[in-house]
Amino acid sequence: MKRGDLIQMSDGRFATVARGDYTFRFMELEDYEMESNGMGEYAGLYGTAIDVVFTDSGYRQRLSVAKHRFTVVDSADNKITEIAMSFADGV
Repeated sequence: MKRGDLIQMSDGRFATVARGDYTFRFMELEDYEMESNGMGEYAGLYGTAIDVVFTDSGYRQRLSVAKHRFTVVDSADNKITEIAMSFADGV
């Protein structure tokens, strides 16, 4: 995936990719506790992430590719793609 791609989440919502695939260290509450007690090297889980902007709310969120289901919408067949891309670029 690359910046500007339109994706459809499993719940039907559309989002535009603001930042493509990158490696991120996902941490939960227990991981922060480990880190504060001197065991930070064992905390967290590394995985592939993408940053998206939801087209219905404008909310920006980081998603774990392994934990979320979505489909990349083909821009050649869908007029919504043009609208979403210009929305992501601030046009």
